[in-house]
Amino acid sequence: MWKIENSTNTQYLLKFESEIILPLFSMICDIVIEIEKGKIKLPLERVDIWKNTNVFLGFSTEQKKLFSYIMQKTVSGEKLQDYFYLIAVTFDSSYVERLFKLYKEQNSKVFYGNYDIPQIQIDEYFKGIFVSYFYNVYFVDDYVWGALVGERYNRKSFHRNFKLENKMVVCPYCDIDTTVAGSNNNIEHFLPKSKYPLISMNPLNLISSCYACNKADEGKGDRIPDSPIISPYNEMIGDFAGFDIDFLSKKITLHNTGGKAHDNYFKLLKLYSRYSDPIVFECVDNAAHSLFETLSNFTSPTKESIDLYNQRRERMNNLSFALKSVIGKYSQYEAYK
Repeated sequence: MWKIENSTNTQYLLKFESEIILPLFSMICDIVIEIEKGKIKLPLERVDIWKNTNVFLGFSTEQKKLFSYIMQKTVSGEKLQDYFYLIAVTFDSSYVERLFKLYKEQNSKVFYGNYDIPQIQIDEYFKGIFVSYFYNVYFVDDYVWGALVGERYNRKSFHRNFKLENKMVVCPYCDIDTTVAGSNNNIEHFLPKSKYPLISMNPLNLISSCYACNKADEGKGDRIPDSPIISPYNEMIGDFAGFDIDFLSKKITLHNTGGKAHDNYFKLLKLYSRYSDPIVFECVDNAAHSLFETLSNFTSPTKESIDLYNQRRERMNNLSFALKSVIGKYSQYEAYK
């Protein structure tokens, strides 16, 4: 629900795109076109056909070393060069060019904050390259990042950069959980990588979330959002989250004060049901009483001091939106000027 940014990680992942993703697409296009023109005859030798592309031949020595390395990486017994070969002998240039265009269109939409993207079925080869190799393997490969940026970069780096840039240790999706502990951090794909593999490495489709928000039984899992939808990269969604508190039933109720896109967001993350859990009431109630107890030690506490104290704890303490919304319902609050 928090408005977030991801500019630090964006620099790393754009480097990955420019040095690996785009050249690989161009190499595939080169080979497929050469086959169609009859300059390369089938059947091909499976090994190292990518080395015959104009793109690879134009690389620097260091770039050639990097591509030679990534082409040999193995996932489930298959090397990346095996996928390259299978694509080259399976698809024609129109398909590859159409997929390349789709890649650019989907990523461009995400960078412009448009997440209402229809799902388009992608073949298993390209899906495997983006998810199994790019995201699952190369994201955490020291050699790859050493060659690209001269330092280690991995998922821990992503989380650290994200927290420091946003100055927060609460989950931006839900504001229910904290993400101080590394084990409670997931890199969550807002548009799931299983359905949108071509944007699996887009930094504005990646969010450092709590464990629960990434799971289907508690959070969004890999469900496709209903349209229209917004993400925390768009705006402060929590500003459109209203909360009611019932002291008799000991229940917090979330209600939408925004539009359809906000409602779809709350449903996607299952926030209506998650906030109604009795433990959420206990947490908010405890935070409220702790706040009143703390401020009772002030010389002359006021409603303004309560609100300012609340603001200082935001992004570092969970359930800030709920506490801010219901604090005025407490009798202790009415006692202050």
